[in-house]
Amino acid sequence: MNKHNKRPCPVRKQPIPEKLVGKVFIDPKYDTGFQEFFNSEDALKDFLDGLLDLHGDDKIKSLEYAFNYATRFRVPQSRKIIMDIFATTGSGRMLDIEMQRAEHGFFIDRTVLYKAFMIIKSKQKMEESKEFLALSKDEKEYRRYELPETISIWICDFDMPEFCKDYIDEWSIYSRNSLRNGIRENIFPKNKYIMVSLPNFNKTPQEVKSPTDVWLYLLKHAGTGEELPNFGSSIADEALERIRIDNLDDATLQTLEKDMIAQEEIDCRLAGARIETRLEMVDAMLARNYSDDEISLISGLSKEEIAKRRTAR
Repeated sequence: MNKHNKRPCPVRKQPIPEKLVGKVFIDPKYDTGFQEFFNSEDALKDFLDGLLDLHGDDKIKSLEYAFNYATRFRVPQSRKIIMDIFATTGSGRMLDIEMQRAEHGFFIDRTVLYKAFMIIKSKQKMEESKEFLALSKDEKEYRRYELPETISIWICDFDMPEFCKDYIDEWSIYSRNSLRNGIRENIFPKNKYIMVSLPNFNKTPQEVKSPTDVWLYLLKHAGTGEELPNFGSSIADEALERIRIDNLDDATLQTLEKDMIAQEEIDCRLAGARIETRLEMVDAMLARNYSDDEISLISGLSKEEIAKRRTAR
């Protein structure tokens, strides 16, 4: 019996994958780890209550959720999106929770596109509900354009300038004229984005106080390979036990290994693309007779590398 867990350890027929040897937990920033980590209604409710700043009677009472929720639309061609977690609360609030490891050029466009699809899907689900179907014909017509509350949550393993070095941001719809007049009021509270930057979350264990901080600390540090502090949350402790390597079977560990290999390939390609773009920029500056000091400052390349580039032209 594992001293950290009441469940018996699984019987394995395969050795632990080499990439995971010596680690305590699988990394919850990968798809497989993310799903194991949050595969509990209590865990998701605790995480969301904190992130959405819900207290008392406003806390989420019940929650239905699905991982890798696929939906398809025509815009005009058929297009499918897969949400990491699609959840619906008992009060009709609908949420998309995304774990985003890699930054890309159209990231904000992607968040808006996902939200557009989510709103349409949520509208469909609302009109298929028992409550809506029980309405009179006139009431249904009156509520033709009513939308449910939808919240997009993006947990990013990268920083963006919009965060201004904070680790949580909220994006909503505001009136420009109202802002000019000092009125900072969201004109459509039912449409909201919660953005999280894990690299900007730099609290020490001693600084972790709120449930949100507990979840973000574990998300950020569980993949480091070591035991993690106990923050006094039984729900968070259970989430950690779900991703403890000693508690996982062969199939889960092999799936995670494939996730890691696929992500390494993506990371390599992204790094290569950044290098190629940077070298193209250096060549353009050399063609315009920028000094080596200027090129080094802008590109980050050393003067020796720039000199070799200049000689090779």
